[in-house]
Amino acid sequence: MLFSKTPKRDYLTPTNSHKPLFRERQHSPKSRSHTLLILVSLLCFLLGVVISPLSHADSGELVMEGEDGESAPALLHSTDVELKVNGMIAHVTYSQTFTNNSDEWKHGVYTFPLNENAAISSMEMLIGDRIIRGKVKPRAQAKAAFDAAQKAGKKASLTQQQRPNLFTQHVANIAPRENITVKLGYIQQVIYDNGEFSFHLPTTLTPRYIPGIPTRDLSDTDLIEHAYPSNIGANNHKEENVNDASSDDAKSRSKRAPQSTDHGSSRLTSDNTFVSGWALPTNEVNDADKITPFMAPAQPDSNTNQLFFNATINAGVPLDSINSTGHKLNWQSVENARNQYRVWLDVKHITMNKDVWLRWRPSTGSSPQAAYFAEDIDSDHYALVMLTPPQVNPNDLQDFPRDVTFIIDTSGSMGGRPIKDAKAALRLAIERLDTKDRFNVVAFNSSYTKLFSQPANTKPHNIKTALSFISELRASGGTEMAGALLEALITQPKENHIKQVVFITDGAVGNEASLFSLIRQQLGSARLFTVGIGSAPNSYFMTRAAQFGRGSYVFIDNENNVQREMQHLFSKLESPVLSNLSLTLPKNMQHRDDIEVYPKRLPDLYAGEPLLINLKVPDLAHEEHEKREQGNDLVENTTDNSLVLEGTLTDKDGNTHKWQRSIQARYLTAQRNNNTSDNSSNAKPPHSTQSKGIATAWARKKISALMDEKALGRDANDVKNDIVNVALPHNLITAYTSFVAIEEVVSRPGSVNVKSQNVKNLMPQGTQMRAVSFPQTSAGIIFYLTIGALSSLFLVLLYSSETQRFFSRQCPILVKDERVTHHG
Repeated sequence: MLFSKTPKRDYLTPTNSHKPLFRERQHSPKSRSHTLLILVSLLCFLLGVVISPLSHADSGELVMEGEDGESAPALLHSTDVELKVNGMIAHVTYSQTFTNNSDEWKHGVYTFPLNENAAISSMEMLIGDRIIRGKVKPRAQAKAAFDAAQKAGKKASLTQQQRPNLFTQHVANIAPRENITVKLGYIQQVIYDNGEFSFHLPTTLTPRYIPGIPTRDLSDTDLIEHAYPSNIGANNHKEENVNDASSDDAKSRSKRAPQSTDHGSSRLTSDNTFVSGWALPTNEVNDADKITPFMAPAQPDSNTNQLFFNATINAGVPLDSINSTGHKLNWQSVENARNQYRVWLDVKHITMNKDVWLRWRPSTGSSPQAAYFAEDIDSDHYALVMLTPPQVNPNDLQDFPRDVTFIIDTSGSMGGRPIKDAKAALRLAIERLDTKDRFNVVAFNSSYTKLFSQPANTKPHNIKTALSFISELRASGGTEMAGALLEALITQPKENHIKQVVFITDGAVGNEASLFSLIRQQLGSARLFTVGIGSAPNSYFMTRAAQFGRGSYVFIDNENNVQREMQHLFSKLESPVLSNLSLTLPKNMQHRDDIEVYPKRLPDLYAGEPLLINLKVPDLAHEEHEKREQGNDLVENTTDNSLVLEGTLTDKDGNTHKWQRSIQARYLTAQRNNNTSDNSSNAKPPHSTQSKGIATAWARKKISALMDEKALGRDANDVKNDIVNVALPHNLITAYTSFVAIEEVVSRPGSVNVKSQNVKNLMPQGTQMRAVSFPQTSAGIIFYLTIGALSSLFLVLLYSSETQRFFSRQCPILVKDERVTHHG
């Protein structure tokens, strides 16, 4: 039997003016109140569904909110950047000041972005007039030293790399009303493309999509307090974490109790493990908490996350212009200094919610065709060589039909201005197609959609269909890149067509390495080009994906830049690839197997792109210099001392033409530099041989190449050992080495409590503080809420006596057995 006692409640209590649906019965006050309670509970549940923030999120989404609700942050942050450019090397002094604006002791954690080519080679902690110089150590050793100092009450700082373009700054034991500044020194290679130099300084990041299943759980209390983190997602391809060293950190954390009972803007897992971001580590991204810092919207009058910036550019050539598309700048020539320029912001400081792009263009006829920058460390010779291929008119070269697949990211992180810019860029590209081309469009978020089942021709009705499809795209859901990439890469091109894939995205993902592996495995004969969208795209993913895809990349940082950057992309897409490149080293470097050149495999070049070579010649004997010495510091031999770049071009008639570009290697016979960590600017012109930072740039390129090998399957331990062997002598932060600075004086008494606090990053300008995706289950949150509401309604109906009698008449088995005696 379904019921042991007959419920004494009607379906609804009818009024006297209506004929009852079922036979009228007597009702006890108790049964009436019970029915009313269930109905009120149901209405409250449905009302909660309607007004809940979750009801406004799409399936598979959570709403991003601040984690502490403070009206003003207790820990303030500002950054001061001093940039000195010498030729192709930028020397940056990057000073982060943390101000404890409260009456309590604080530990600070700040996750911050830099350019993916930044090579951090020095660190200092400044406390008043005191300067504590940091030391680079293996990651686990540096973390252990910092933790011990933090627990002992000593002031300390720790700088770690989470991704090549993402770092974490830990500062321990900041006293009430105290300032602590951490000063980082790094070098970065300047970009030269289409006759223009540029320097990229990230200031914030777009929250990254995290795939996988969490490997640790939050405590119940923590889960309630942080019910609305954002941007958690799923992906079917397992991430080989870029930072294996995080496993060492996890082991050391699991053995420690938390340092304080109140972690402020941080979290603890159920096993008391400190979690510094809004995402939990997953089986695909095991350092997810380290790459997902808490975010906050920019406030007009905020006194935190401020950037102070000034620059000096020693271009070596006269300049026509210096500009930044997103910020107003002033610039002028430096008096009594040839080809040197001072640059400063139009305002005292700017808000750190969009990247800084500084660009400078040489005067007409002054653009360099080749350059050789060198630095000698002890007996080792390091060089950065730039060789530009000849400039030709594309109309004079062989034309070719193309199969182009456009991939556009419509995930939640693209909400706001990014999706508008992405759609505008895609429309320009579609309208630019030639009559002999074929094309398709793949849009993706949590899943992907193809416009055509197969690439279509460019007849007007297909173009119109594509433009209509683009206009209907909206930003929502997750960032499932893998499926869309795979679909685009496996599509076979038409015979005699060149296959190209154009990927328009903000790159906001945490599983970069698995995507690089996918591109490398499935690329075939295709070329992958990336278009970075937004005020703070993941430039590491964008540039490296294009590298693995044997293509190129552009960045669209604001709506006024769409036409300009897409025109640059079109020039690369529509011009023949400069391939079959070969590089011949100087005679004294040939037949040596210990010379290291990066990149190891010469890339294809596109219109306007130079070839940049980083090389190291170990133990370049002093006698080699002395034999060539002619009384000058600079030694050249025009016959045997040339680096030569050669390639071929095919004209429109199908004829092949060889071309060549060369430059003389330059050696130093006088003063040598024995300090790789000295990143001060050099005032010599760009063709000077003693350009400080060249050795550091070479080491950074080698480390990057080793990490690429790991992404493609090389043994992780072998890669780790090779990287540490490069990083320690060159004083560099890597995934396996960190900087730590400790003041050997106890400043916080053991009896005084301390709170940990994360310094939030600002949401990128133009993006929305909105819902983004977490790992999707078989159905979305709205589905489950709907099922819950229907189930509750069914329960009310089933519990009413009339409903029971109705089912009893239809199903006799449900009739009450009078022979059974019930007790209680």
